[in-house]
Amino acid sequence: MKKTVVCIFLLFMLFPSVYSQSHIDLQIKKIDSYRLKLFPVPEDGRNYFFLQSIDDMTQIVIGDFMQGEKRIVLINLAGDYNTIKSVIEYQPRTKKLLRRKHSESKFFTTDIAKLKKDIISGSIFKNNSTDDMRSYDSLEPVFRENDAGRVFPDVYGFNVKVSEVDHENRYSAMFTFGKASRGYYLQFKTLYYIKTATTEMKPVLKYSVYCKNTHDPVIQEYVENLFKIRKPASVDIK
Repeated sequence: MKKTVVCIFLLFMLFPSVYSQSHIDLQIKKIDSYRLKLFPVPEDGRNYFFLQSIDDMTQIVIGDFMQGEKRIVLINLAGDYNTIKSVIEYQPRTKKLLRRKHSESKFFTTDIAKLKKDIISGSIFKNNSTDDMRSYDSLEPVFRENDAGRVFPDVYGFNVKVSEVDHENRYSAMFTFGKASRGYYLQFKTLYYIKTATTEMKPVLKYSVYCKNTHDPVIQEYVENLFKIRKPASVDIK
């Protein structure tokens, strides 16, 4: 009995990270090769796009599953936020992890500023076999209306909640944005969306954008544009 207990204890000591990694949100921490392999592969082949910038490290994930070789592509950007530093591609069918200068995905581009803007604006989620992610085009009009039931001021920015038509008492998406002493933050989270009158869908990845403590100029541009509508109570960045 004593030997069995010791063996179980050793297993937990040897593999704690494997257990814990499977229960955390992959999108709210910086992405490395190991974490890239944990990103989902949708059974129905839905593609996804994700922009992350944490502590001035900007990364973009492309999930390309509709044609040919399924692939999850991680684009790491250099310190200028625009130059591609590295491209890591995981092919889930063969379990190959490849380091490349570019990707064969049809969604890959070297026009990084446009790719980031397409994810934030939501244009990339149109006609690309993706979830209907709630994006800037949903955030901006609600923020402009300044409905006290949907716009919630914070010290350094705002939280905005969006509902689907005919579901006013249930939030389908949440947005957070602002700027504090360590940098800008911008986060778009879609909880669900209505596909048809009788079909409700949950996205493969809840976040399309998750940025905090960053000075990425594209993130800064969108946050500052929102601040032209309404400014937060306090701004720490000079």
